Amino acid sequence: MPYFYHPDMKSQYFHFQYLAKGHFNIYQYISDNKSNLPYRDTFNYLPLTYLTFGTISAILTTLLPSDYATWINDWSADQNKYANFPYFLLILKIPYLIFDILIGYLLYKISRSIFIFKLWIFNPLSFYLIYILGNFDVLPAFLTILSLYLLNSKPKYSFLIFGLAIALKLYPLIFLPFYMLTVTRKPLQIIKYSFLALLPIIITILPFASNSTFWSSFLGSGLTQKILELKYLGFSVYPIIYFIILIFALFSKKLDLPKYIFYLFLLFISTVHFHPQWLLWFLPFIFLLKHKFTKDVLLLLLLQVLIIIYILLFNDNYLFWGHLIPIDPEFVNLTSPYTIIRYKFLVNPDNVQNNIHLLICIFSIITFASYEKSIRHTNN
Repeated sequence: MPYFYHPDMKSQYFHFQYLAKGHFNIYQYISDNKSNLPYRDTFNYLPLTYLTFGTISAILTTLLPSDYATWINDWSADQNKYANFPYFLLILKIPYLIFDILIGYLLYKISRSIFIFKLWIFNPLSFYLIYILGNFDVLPAFLTILSLYLLNSKPKYSFLIFGLAIALKLYPLIFLPFYMLTVTRKPLQIIKYSFLALLPIIITILPFASNSTFWSSFLGSGLTQKILELKYLGFSVYPIIYFIILIFALFSKKLDLPKYIFYLFLLFISTVHFHPQWLLWFLPFIFLLKHKFTKDVLLLLLLQVLIIIYILLFNDNYLFWGHLIPIDPEFVNLTSPYTIIRYKFLVNPDNVQNNIHLLICIFSIITFASYEKSIRHTNN
């Protein structure tokens, strides 16, 4: 927690600090004061994200030394040289630690397997996504798993909680139809549960609905564009395959939700130029897969290796040596894999990354086919 860093975390907490300073409309405040702010990027997240983590930030500030306020507003070349830098990270990541453990507990309650709990708590991929990248996606991920835990026993509460996840980050909308089909196929119930799932985002967006600055900031996020980016014959690939998977789910007698989220994961990593932290959206569901076969595990491990190589080829030193600057700020100046490939081997790293992405797509298809075959063999 204290010794790994990515600047996205600082940029988020930079914006979160303004709630304690009395600025409710962070979107308008940034727009009005951008020229005077030390960090001038827009806030592209939803209002509930700002209100939730703005409150958390205010609480955590009481545990931080006085130079934290200086550091969070320092974007100079010396910003990584504060003596208390590791301590800042340790405190700011405490909420992520709590939600990480809670996800593990819910996975244990759902699966009734202490092995899955241990596997979640100690697996290196969640270490990387939660503590090294330090992104708040762990909270909506926790809420989607809590919603799954309550889905069959208390569906009304489940969809309200799912709605909170949507109001923090829109990605759970991808899962919503599959959650719905798990509990009901009746049109009136689908309408009711959809309303409950959308209620939190409607309520939290309403105060900002007439503010053009909010819409321009929020629509500036890249997920929607990236989902529609890959095209074939002029048609976006992701939504077409997504609806094919949804149709299969619609006609399944008993929907295995983790299985379909796993298929959405394979689709996602195959067709979207994803940011590393987005993998956390799917990861807890993969741990809940009921059918485990050696062949599939090996394919998943190979996919994981390809994903790691894909991440290392981003032109962002903070995704490689830069993670270690709390230990020594000079780590950020070490040569990254991207630079080595471009200038030592005279190869375009973007082309290499695209080829790795193609391999991810191929092995995703193989994994899907192998997993389906394994399930059918087990059922027979």
